[in-house]
Amino acid sequence: MKMAKSETKFLLLFFFSVVILPVNVTGQLMNHYWAQSYNSISTLLSGAVVGEGSGNAAIYYNPSAIVDLEDGNNISVAASIFTFNTYGLKNVMGPGDHITSSNLLVQPQFLSYGVKSPFKKWSFELAVFNRLREDMNLYYAGSEEFEIPELTHIPNRLNRVFSYRNYYTDSWIGLGGGYSYSERLSFGTSLNISISSLKYNYDLSATVYPLLSDTALLDESTALLARNEVSESIDFTNIRLIAKFGATYRFDNANIGMCISLPAIKLFSVGKKASKGVNEVYSPELDPDNDRLNYYIFDHQNGKQLKTNFRLPFSIALGFAYSFTNTKKIYFTSEYFASTGSYKLVDAQMNSNITTDNIYNQLENKNWLTYEFKARPVFNLALGYQWEVKENVLLLMGIRTDFNSIRQSDINSDYLKTGLYSTTSHNYHATTGVKFNLKKHLLIAGTQLTFGRQKDLLQVSNYGSVDNFFDNKEVMPLMGIRERNVRVNQFSISLFLGATLNFESKSSRKSSTIN
Repeated sequence: MKMAKSETKFLLLFFFSVVILPVNVTGQLMNHYWAQSYNSISTLLSGAVVGEGSGNAAIYYNPSAIVDLEDGNNISVAASIFTFNTYGLKNVMGPGDHITSSNLLVQPQFLSYGVKSPFKKWSFELAVFNRLREDMNLYYAGSEEFEIPELTHIPNRLNRVFSYRNYYTDSWIGLGGGYSYSERLSFGTSLNISISSLKYNYDLSATVYPLLSDTALLDESTALLARNEVSESIDFTNIRLIAKFGATYRFDNANIGMCISLPAIKLFSVGKKASKGVNEVYSPELDPDNDRLNYYIFDHQNGKQLKTNFRLPFSIALGFAYSFTNTKKIYFTSEYFASTGSYKLVDAQMNSNITTDNIYNQLENKNWLTYEFKARPVFNLALGYQWEVKENVLLLMGIRTDFNSIRQSDINSDYLKTGLYSTTSHNYHATTGVKFNLKKHLLIAGTQLTFGRQKDLLQVSNYGSVDNFFDNKEVMPLMGIRERNVRVNQFSISLFLGATLNFESKSSRKSSTIN
């Protein structure tokens, strides 16, 4: 089968737009539900496979489609050769103070085993896959002159450091079954064990020292004029149970499907640790009138002292697939994710021994190590296209939205209150690749690009405004008066390979021959 010139031009234009167009994005993938697709065929169609086309990823997208597995035993392996992410945060530490970061992840994504039962009505699948993995690291260090009106005869310097890491991974082990009620209607369900781990570290400090010369600092123990410091750390692993229910109805040239995912049920948590410290220190030379209060607040808890949780909400997905011709097919999927409501990501025991009695009595947030979290409702859309360019060779492509579940207004801006630092941008994904049929085996190769942009994010600090820091009556005056003028950009590219191997049993082969 030869491709028409118009179709060839369309293919080249699509590939050019996916691979070449300049793109920008944001991180914090733990706030996204559609950051990844699963199994290579589903990935190439950008996850628009609830109605049809999920293949061995049916256990996740729509368990009723497990009945569509080939006769015999199916083994599916999909691996992301690598995923390259690059992040850019403009003005995040002050005017002109930017942070850029990148990482390279190499990971397997999907492994499944499916089998048709001898009773023909039932099919079963066991799958192990990584639903999401993120490792975002940010680091900034700066030093600049700092003028003190009372100490104009001594040059002073402000040193500032910001270090941030957000590592989140969610791996699933699932068992699913599909039942063929009739030639047109099928039902299915799956039970999935989720193992999700969060490692979060946030360290921010600003320190003022006098200088003996332009290059030599006085000894820290005698020369410290002021220090503002914030540190946070969270580490835990949650084991959860997620149930999915699906249904598919088949027309002559179209399919419709539905999948309902129940909220995750927490089973237990392990490795629970959390700490948080805030420190403000001022020397008499810098603050002769005692306008600023010196204090130190710190707590660390682990094990049975902590309760941890990370919720996945109720969701319902609807899918549609339609065949224009024998060689062309379009896929569409939408999914609604409900709100989680406000809940405690980390729930720590009350502890009055975290600072002096005087400071503790003034402290508004006495649940010092308790971190709250809230996810809003999200509605995502995906569109996929399949084209048989020649016999046994399929071109697959797709696009999908990936909206952030966190509102900017729900991110706490107070250093003394609860809440994790987070970005809130919306991501967009574009995928393309090729599927080859070799007898009953499938080989898949493709790529995914992710892009997006966020603006008006609150600064981590604003060192450009510290000249009159005593005018700032809030805590951490050396951090400056923060503004909402941060722009966050990210670009990600993933390359992946996959294979589905079918081993038809002798009985199935014999039955097929007789029929």
